[in-house]
Amino acid sequence: MGPKNEPHLDEPVALLFPGQGSQYVGMMKDMGEVPAVVAMLEKAKTILGYDILDICLNGPESKLEETKYCQPAMFIGGLAGLEKLKEENIDAVNRASIMAGLSLGEYTALCAAGVMSFEDGLKLVKLRGEAMQEAAGQGKQLMLSVAGLDRAKLDPLIEKAKAKEGAGAVCSVANELFPAGVSIGGTEKAINTLKELAEAHGAMQAKVLKTAGAFHTALMQPAQDKLSAALDEIQPNMKPPLHTVWMNATAEPIRPGADVADIVANLKKQLTNAVKWESSVQDMIKDGIVQFYEVGPMKQLTAMMKRIDVKPWKKMKKIEV
Repeated sequence: MGPKNEPHLDEPVALLFPGQGSQYVGMMKDMGEVPAVVAMLEKAKTILGYDILDICLNGPESKLEETKYCQPAMFIGGLAGLEKLKEENIDAVNRASIMAGLSLGEYTALCAAGVMSFEDGLKLVKLRGEAMQEAAGQGKQLMLSVAGLDRAKLDPLIEKAKAKEGAGAVCSVANELFPAGVSIGGTEKAINTLKELAEAHGAMQAKVLKTAGAFHTALMQPAQDKLSAALDEIQPNMKPPLHTVWMNATAEPIRPGADVADIVANLKKQLTNAVKWESSVQDMIKDGIVQFYEVGPMKQLTAMMKRIDVKPWKKMKKIEV
């Protein structure tokens, strides 16, 4: 028997990659000694046209928080975490049969699963971040985090808030994160109305988030259109996944050897549909995964796992960068 909480040698592993919101100034400060990460960062300078490591290390925070910088930073941060895990525990990487990422992290997971090269992945992520930031600037948009209301109570409140704003209002669930824990995106008036309604109906939390726009809602359609065109261009370079990847938009697995067209179809829906994280994680557990690793900056996915299922949370490991 190995030490407590060490995985058995035949135990399948899932690697989970975080998304926007897990960045922090100082991330990747210890990655300069990892040759594979140094190589990625050199390639990134050419693709991005700037030094993303400098922004990660020195900020300012307001710049790193900008969607167009944050998304490349998190993509590279997740892959840097994977290289760190290879150095620390190659056995865990070899047993990684499932991968998934939250929102932007889905691109990291697809790259880790062999679907796209680092270069193609970063080109898509660069465009995605820029297009989302641009779409977020078209009208006043907000996101609201709500905890402690189940969907049977919350969904009618969303409809009420939308109706109160009237024509042109958008208000829809953007992220299904953990039981009775979601974020909702939409137009400013509807979201502020929903905040009041959620608090009045007993939500434990109803907090406006520091995001640039209403991600994963209909307001991201301009960004989705640009990204979909880029996906069509890169699709011929893509390869079937080597590992199962759980997809955000459908909460369904794309298995090894699957047609890349299925992956592209998912990615063409991702920006304008809710991220179904909670049900994806629950299905991974049903699929037999008992050992999860959060690979990349911060501990957001680990915190959410505690609320989804405490048993795998107790064994979950964090690869911090």
